[in-house]
Amino acid sequence: MPKVAAKTKDVVQKYVREFSSETFKGDGGVLYCVCCDKPVSTTTRFLVMQHINTAKHKENKERRKSRFQQTFITQTTTSAVSGKSGFDIDLCRALVRADIPFHKVSHPEFKCFLEKYTGKTIPHETTLRKSHLDVIYNETLDKIRDFIKNGPIWVSMDETTDVEGRYIVNVIVGKLSTDSPSKPFLLNCEVLDKCNHATIARYFNDCMSLLWPSGVQHENVLLFLSDGAPYMVKAGAAIQVFYPKLLHLTCLAHAFHRVAETVRFQFPDIDQLIATVKKVFLKAPSRVEIFKTNYPALPLPPQPVITRWGTWLKAGEYYCKNFNQITDVLSKLPSDSSAVEKAKSLIENPTLKQNLAYLYSNAVFLADKITALETQNMPLADSIAVVNSVIQKMDDAQGENGSKMKKKFMDVLQKNPGWKDIQLIADILCGKTVEVVRDELGVELDPTDIGVFKYAPVTAVDVERSFSRYKSILRPNRRSFLFENLKKLVVCNCNSSVDQ
Repeated sequence: MPKVAAKTKDVVQKYVREFSSETFKGDGGVLYCVCCDKPVSTTTRFLVMQHINTAKHKENKERRKSRFQQTFITQTTTSAVSGKSGFDIDLCRALVRADIPFHKVSHPEFKCFLEKYTGKTIPHETTLRKSHLDVIYNETLDKIRDFIKNGPIWVSMDETTDVEGRYIVNVIVGKLSTDSPSKPFLLNCEVLDKCNHATIARYFNDCMSLLWPSGVQHENVLLFLSDGAPYMVKAGAAIQVFYPKLLHLTCLAHAFHRVAETVRFQFPDIDQLIATVKKVFLKAPSRVEIFKTNYPALPLPPQPVITRWGTWLKAGEYYCKNFNQITDVLSKLPSDSSAVEKAKSLIENPTLKQNLAYLYSNAVFLADKITALETQNMPLADSIAVVNSVIQKMDDAQGENGSKMKKKFMDVLQKNPGWKDIQLIADILCGKTVEVVRDELGVELDPTDIGVFKYAPVTAVDVERSFSRYKSILRPNRRSFLFENLKKLVVCNCNSSVDQ
């Protein structure tokens, strides 16, 4: 090997002394950046300064500094207090938040990688589950309590049945404030033996005790969101006995969905067309190839999921906009199945065009309104404005179908126990003059209570999102969970942003 010039060594040592050994190290005649784990050219001073001033170097330097600080703090607090390794706790937290199964740490390759680059002994998956998951779960609850404090709060609750046939109820809470939109937190996830108004009301009270273990703040629970199921409405009435300022509002997005279902039932020919064409192209590569050959820029016909709000309406919009193209493709398909024959028969129905045109003109807008209402961090006034715009659009819809849509929507709103109250509060917050004597609130709220409704949610979509997380965690290869461990994982995973 050629000898390194003494002058080069001197230059390297000069930079090491100037920028400290925490930034650079000298390896013979090579200047090595400790933070970026790479050599740096010393041909000119400009190249060294250019490297130091890069965003990547600064980010690596801060990460290295915070890592050492975190290690020191963890060793002097977590380890001393709980008797558990700070690294093990942090590893467990990272796995839970990233939804990585604990058994992955036992994989030889992954375990070897972690031990090589951390210099730590990797705990067994059983240790993480039995010893550290409790710590992460309790830490998450404490952070939620610190954020919520004494409220005031809104609560959202919904129920689903998982793949194991259990009745799962999730509870979301958020703090009401005039300053900023409320951040939703999954407070609890529990199994109920049966779902009725009594079990829901009892579970609601248990969750409030979990949030405020030193004493429930009954007058600071201002809003309860749920779906429109009769047992939920009955449970809301029972809960209001113990929470005097509680306003119970059923999800307004669910109301839109009920109208979308009504629209679907009014147009059975469109419904049959969507379902039949879905069968035509499902698992049929040859038919898909014919479609793509003739219309390469046109996406395949949508496959709506009825339980997803508005997807059927969007499918109807697709067929209206691309009616001629779909007709042309179907005419080129061989009649080798009953689905193709039925689709050709349906597309030739003379009233189908008329119904698609009416649907596109008077009902498709509901899908966009559902999406708008599901937007997070929307002010209450904007949410109510979306609902009022739907009422206006339905007023403009002519004919028997338009009357049925409007009647359905107004019936759903009238059955909503908190609709008039939330509408009145939105008017007050918009500065409108309200005749309180004629249309007074159903609950006694102070001016400050009304003010904190500025960013109050009107949908239960946050609970639906938590169910999606739940189903993602309880995937087919993870069915051996004890529910207590599953509950803690779901709560910690859904509240990953609690520190942000």
